[in-house]
Amino acid sequence: MHFDVNENAELDDVWQMILEKFGKDSKDICSNSSSFYITQDGLECSLRKTNGELIGICYRELNRNNGFRWTINKHN
Repeated sequence: MHFDVNENAELDDVWQMILEKFGKDSKDICSNSSSFYITQDGLECSLRKTNGELIGICYRELNRNNGFRWTINKHN
């Protein structure tokens, strides 16, 4: 799954877009267990359940419109 945001997008807005992309499955994502973090490649996000189980990883890349493309990889 992907979505694009402008370069000034707030993390709260990015979080809401991530939840929208998950649809009804977003009820399993716990904001207190999930986190944004910086890596050598850029900004990433781990999506976790209340018990800490990993649901997915999101990462940000530059897009062609001077913004960012977020990619969401769901774990099974």
